[in-house]
Amino acid sequence: MTLALRSYAVVDHNHLITLQAPELRPGDRVEVIVLIEQSIETVNKGGPSFLDAIADIEINAPEDYSTNFEADLYANRRVP
Repeated sequence: MTLALRSYAVVDHNHLITLQAPELRPGDRVEVIVLIEQSIETVNKGGPSFLDAIADIEINAPEDYSTNFEADLYANRRVP
């Protein structure tokens, strides 16, 4: 039988994580999966955000394209 435990922990100055759970007994075999929560500052260090990356994109289209794009999209569509 598989038992799933979810617990949040903080890594200490020795790079250790301590998990104490009454469901765990000495000698139990466990599988540990570590998910690291990244702070916003860490995520932003990877490069520009999506919005920053697309801010300078220019689209060559008629001024009314956003309201009339269906005419171009379905231009070759046959009506039954």
